[in-house]
Amino acid sequence: MGALKPLYKSSTIEESTPGADCLTLYDRYGGLAYGIILQIIPEPEQAQRVLIDLFSSPQVKAYAEFSNRVSSGIIRLAREKALAARSTTLTKPLTTSAIAVNDTTDKLVFDLSFYKGYTIDEIADKLQLSRASVLTKISSYFKHHRSSQL
Repeated sequence: MGALKPLYKSSTIEESTPGADCLTLYDRYGGLAYGIILQIIPEPEQAQRVLIDLFSSPQVKAYAEFSNRVSSGIIRLAREKALAARSTTLTKPLTTSAIAVNDTTDKLVFDLSFYKGYTIDEIADKLQLSRASVLTKISSYFKHHRSSQL
């Protein structure tokens, strides 16, 4: 027995449609990417354009083929695209008004680096910290954030 083979392929419709992998990634990671983009670009219309650009880009199509670390790749790509879009519309120097009163220095350094796109050297110069101190503050922010998630 076993000579009968199914008449249909076991793949889903999504796999046979070229753009479906990107749609699947959008369904799964769109909210995450949009949240990151909104942190960098607080205008919803521009953030939505960046989100559309992100999920229609060839870079995100590469993530559809690999299941390992897809979320970290999407986060990285969303951040890059948002920073690039923000830099074309606005180049804002690092000012003390970027510092929120309730922020710890660790959170501030992380926000300036990740969400605002400032380099380690720019942050160190503005906050009058050493480069090593800036890197240590980012690391300690990660450790604190991870421990609070548990």
